[in-house]
Amino acid sequence: MKKLRIGVLGVRRGNTYVKTLKIGKFTEARVTAICDFDTKRTAHTLENYCQKGHLAPKVFTDAEEFLESGLFDAVLLCNYFHEHADYAARCLRKGIHVLSETMAAATMAQCVELCRAAESTKAVYMLAENYPYTRANFEMKRLYEGGTLGKLIFAEGEYVHMMGPKETESYLSPNAVGPDHWRRWMPCTYYSSHALGPLLFITGEMPKRVVAMAARDSDEHLAGFTGRNRPEAAGVMLITTDRNAVMRVNGSSYMAPRGNWYRIACSKGGAETVRGDGEKLRLSYNSWEVPEGGEENRIYQPDWPCDAGMADVCGHKGGDYWTIKRFLDACLGRTDPWPDVYTACAMSAVGILGWRSVCNRNLAYDIPDFRDEGARAYWQDDRLSPFRPGNI
Repeated sequence: MKKLRIGVLGVRRGNTYVKTLKIGKFTEARVTAICDFDTKRTAHTLENYCQKGHLAPKVFTDAEEFLESGLFDAVLLCNYFHEHADYAARCLRKGIHVLSETMAAATMAQCVELCRAAESTKAVYMLAENYPYTRANFEMKRLYEGGTLGKLIFAEGEYVHMMGPKETESYLSPNAVGPDHWRRWMPCTYYSSHALGPLLFITGEMPKRVVAMAARDSDEHLAGFTGRNRPEAAGVMLITTDRNAVMRVNGSSYMAPRGNWYRIACSKGGAETVRGDGEKLRLSYNSWEVPEGGEENRIYQPDWPCDAGMADVCGHKGGDYWTIKRFLDACLGRTDPWPDVYTACAMSAVGILGWRSVCNRNLAYDIPDFRDEGARAYWQDDRLSPFRPGNI
């Protein structure tokens, strides 16, 4: 069988996926091209995770040469946070499958263009959102789809990524990055996928409306943590869904303690990850609605649905394995991508319009249905962004 040729743009994060392709034993694909301006990073990737000799991937330092090389059928876009959308649309229009890191787009206009590009081709688009793919989140999805929990009423997702002064300095040192680096300018609401993605994965709901608030960081942190231009430490969004549930999402927040947490509260029962141990799950039912043979309250560590041996050795507690597997399976026609372009753009819109809600005294915004050209066309020229001019 002909192997799927993979190109990787940006190897700081992309290196993890190259490693996953190797240790996850994905024999149906091989890396044929990598691109990064940092030659030390590409050398490390080549030495540790790539095939040698005539099968070694070609190395590029120029993105244009990489994109026009014709050396790959699928691309992993692991470049800077706010730069994925234009590259993704360009690759899709060339018939190249796209796995895109972090958020799908930085502006509403990019969301519209990305959907149109995806609809113009048979190539697969998928967001590399790996936080849904944990033991506990797989189990919550199984439980919810099994029906014993009842109708979703309320859900919560938190991605709290506090960084100390040394870690902040390593990312944002003036000597390491310039004044336009995305981490300096990104509002807390923008990086919503790790908080919201698992909830959408578990329930199948889609966001329809968002309102947001932000909490200011401490004066001590603002004075002592170099490189950050945003004053807020937390961006909390309330989202109504297409099935009339409510979700509370805490985006990429800087507060203590660091960690992730997810909860679904339904009409008959609910489930949540155990704080401090995201591998474990707490499952509870109303005392009068416990399913036959079940327990009213239970805390346990679920098993993987399959492929435990591979998932356990890959990054992000197995999430990187499942992300790559889902993408390759979609490229090879074995399953649908998740998140697909419409879900990915809806998540981006939650962050984009959540930031706008904060800026406009908590005004609520409707999330367009990105499958509907009429609904999304309203936003096609909206390029308002928190990032520096010229970076979008």
